[in-house]
Amino acid sequence: MNKDFSKEKLLEKNTRQQLKVLYDLARFIEVNQHGVHSDHFQKLAKYHSFLQDLTDEKIQKINKEFAKINEVDRQFQIYLMNLERFLGQSTKDYDFLVKTGDDKQIKTRHPIRCLLDSVRSAHNVGAMFRNSECFGIQEIMLTGLTPTPESAQVQKTAMGSETMLKWNYHKNAIEVIQELKEQGHIIWSIETSPQAEDINQIKQIPEKLVLIFGHEQHGVSHELLKLSDKIMQIPLYGVKNSLNVSICQGIILNSICSKLESS
Repeated sequence: MNKDFSKEKLLEKNTRQQLKVLYDLARFIEVNQHGVHSDHFQKLAKYHSFLQDLTDEKIQKINKEFAKINEVDRQFQIYLMNLERFLGQSTKDYDFLVKTGDDKQIKTRHPIRCLLDSVRSAHNVGAMFRNSECFGIQEIMLTGLTPTPESAQVQKTAMGSETMLKWNYHKNAIEVIQELKEQGHIIWSIETSPQAEDINQIKQIPEKLVLIFGHEQHGVSHELLKLSDKIMQIPLYGVKNSLNVSICQGIILNSICSKLESS
């Protein structure tokens, strides 16, 4: 975070721009795990001193929240949350960190491909790219109405995983699946159906596996279901009988990859 605004430059900005300057620096501090004694935090404190005499209600409130911070801990999260609300944005599309030092990890690639059958939401597609990279999937195939990583919204949610993962686009999903079956791949569609098997009851994972995930409302097409070797579902116990497709994919990949790692 190399930008360093003078008091004059910061006060020239409107309220939203000033809040964005604070937010960008605060997010940088959070993501990179800088402490209150770091140069970046001291810069943030300097910006608040520049803004302390402003009468804008949002600026006054965020100054008060900042004054309560002694460590980059829960109070810092409250401060960030207020900035997000003032800016009308959220970190929900960003990081849920399980491990740090991602760039130092040795990655495993499992012999699994995911095919997205007209998944329309760019947000969902980006999340599914991220799931696929995190679980070490070999390839993701986009078909039909599915947006590609050329979409800015896909990129936003994928958070760079689209550059780490092999992917391709095909207009016709049926032709792709037929070709993969000829090459010896086993096809599993993820769908709620009377013929569906419980993913948790599967003992053996095929060597060359393709998982099909379908449209948010209509699911996997009937033609692809007919071409599938199995139809799989996640056991659900509540009133609702469906999950968001990207959440579904994460659960399925976790189940399958856990079995592969333990076998």
